[in-house]
Amino acid sequence: MAFKKIHQPCPDCGGTDPLAVNDDGSTKCFNCGSYKRGGETSEPLSHTYVYPEASKAVVGRSDAFVAGFPARRLTTATMRAYAVEQTSDGQVLFPYHDKVGKFVAFKIRGADKTFKVEGEWKGATLFGQDKFPKGGKVVTLTEGEFDALAVYQMTGVPSVSIRTGAQGGLSDCKAAFEWLDSFDKVVICFDNDEAGLEATKKVAELIGSKACMFRHINDYKDACDWLQNKSEAQFNNAWVGAEAYKPEGIVTVTDIKERLLAPPVAGVPWCFDTLTELTYGRRKGELYAFGAGVGVGKTDVFTQQIAYDIDKLGLRVGVIYLEQNVVETSQRVMGKLDKKLYHVPDMNWTRKEYEESVDRLEARDQLYMMEHFGAMGWRSIKTIIKFFKKAYDIDHIYLDHLTALSANEQDERRALDGIMADMASLAQELGIIIHFISHLTTPEGSAHEEGGRVLEKHFTGSRAIARWSHYMFGLERNKQHTDPVKRQTTTFRVLKDRFTGRATGIKFGLQYNQNNGILTESVDLMEDDNI
Repeated sequence: MAFKKIHQPCPDCGGTDPLAVNDDGSTKCFNCGSYKRGGETSEPLSHTYVYPEASKAVVGRSDAFVAGFPARRLTTATMRAYAVEQTSDGQVLFPYHDKVGKFVAFKIRGADKTFKVEGEWKGATLFGQDKFPKGGKVVTLTEGEFDALAVYQMTGVPSVSIRTGAQGGLSDCKAAFEWLDSFDKVVICFDNDEAGLEATKKVAELIGSKACMFRHINDYKDACDWLQNKSEAQFNNAWVGAEAYKPEGIVTVTDIKERLLAPPVAGVPWCFDTLTELTYGRRKGELYAFGAGVGVGKTDVFTQQIAYDIDKLGLRVGVIYLEQNVVETSQRVMGKLDKKLYHVPDMNWTRKEYEESVDRLEARDQLYMMEHFGAMGWRSIKTIIKFFKKAYDIDHIYLDHLTALSANEQDERRALDGIMADMASLAQELGIIIHFISHLTTPEGSAHEEGGRVLEKHFTGSRAIARWSHYMFGLERNKQHTDPVKRQTTTFRVLKDRFTGRATGIKFGLQYNQNNGILTESVDLMEDDNI
């Protein structure tokens, strides 16, 4: 039976708007409880509801009655507490009120489990909100009306429900924020599914420090499941232990104690012993920045490190070279493994040696490359890195070079700020190590290709790189030096050491062998300040 009119004055109690007129002409007052069939005198309802304090409204309909809901183990007393009625044809009537406690609508659950609304839904607040005064100690927030009834029955504490399920939960709570915020604690007990968990997170963020998130166990979907399985005691224990909301990232010592008790360990080594000693190796979640002038040897350093990771550490590596094709990259890695310059024609190697080297590299199945040449956006690179990790379990990423990721951006500096922050977050999220090369700006004195010293400020996007990188390294070499040994020797300088700070400013030499392409440490040359 539908309403013909609502918010009419009641001649019996004098209320200005509690009377509803049904489409058969009968009336019912939601204040005094009087019912009048068409043309008949008023008569009180046969049942008397017992409400929580602060509710005087009686909700009823001519074809409705109050009774328990055995299928969900809900008692008649619980149904009465919320003025929930049932009809003879199996409909369940959930009354909704506005902010001042006036009845405005029924949400009706059909026998076929479908829902419809009768009345003015727009002004309706949370289900049950009218039953409880503002400023209480605790209230439980559920995803459905039956769940609110179940929680109330199991705990005896105020319990309310959002109106339209998980999808509308945040919107409903925003509208009721003042009322919810008046309680000392809000326990969020939404459904134990993806939508419910997501809604829990969003609502908890809205409510803030007062929010506590209920955790379901034993595959219970919702509060009704607990009640139907006669798990009232367990529910109360879980309710008391509901986890206080903390924004993501906030932890206590208790939260990290297991990790904290693990002693610090060295990371995986570099291909250069001196660098391993200075940095205590490479650790997952960290970024390593390399900067050098054109043709100074930064890519050669990368390639030797890649070969070391493959050969000595048995690792899979992901390589993203934007200024070198994948064939040359593979040739150079093969060359480092075999100490031969396979990328240079007419050097000291045979066709048979070359083919055998290709076969060995293929058999290793450790080198994964992205085939692309030229500038590329960070979003695409990020997708590739994620794929490397998730598809091939690759923890070591080599990117040459960072600057190409912002080449098409109008504001390069701002773009690099965002890229670096996102790259640092990605490394932590995936537990990977990202090595990357950055181009350098022109120095004030000697060019970097003529041995000019590399400083942090020379890195393109230097502030962002310095902020997010764990280590920064500078490579210097005077390609025009008259001494052939020094002409082939690169100074490797530690510019930033976030881990201990002790390595900052330390340098060592790397001498390039033109016959086999291998870089070796040249400690004897370190005394020369120009190296």
